[in-house]
Amino acid sequence: MQTTFTAIESYDVVDFPQFADLYCEEQLHVEGTASGRAVRNDYGVPGSPVWYDIEDILVDEFVINGAVYTWKQLDKAFPDIADDLHVICVEAAEKGEWE
Repeated sequence: MQTTFTAIESYDVVDFPQFADLYCEEQLHVEGTASGRAVRNDYGVPGSPVWYDIEDILVDEFVINGAVYTWKQLDKAFPDIADDLHVICVEAAEKGEWE
C-alpha cells in the first residue's frame, strides 16, 4: 500500500529550529510518499469488526521545498538531521490515506 503525506508546512524557522538549514525564503515544506504493508486485524470473535493497520512503513521519497530525495540522498545531504526528519515523515505517513 502507498500514501502521500505532508509532514511540515512552516513559515517560521522557530517552528522547527532543528531544520533551520532546510528553510528556503523563510519557508519549509516537507512532503513525500511512503509504502507499507496492510495487516488485517479484528477482535478475534466471530462477527467482530475488521480493520487494517499499516506496518513496516518506509518513506520512499522526501520532497523538501520541491527538491526530491531518496533516503540515501537525504542522509548524504543532511546527515545530522536526516533521522529526525525521517521520524516526522513516518508519523505523518501513519496518519495518511492509504491506497
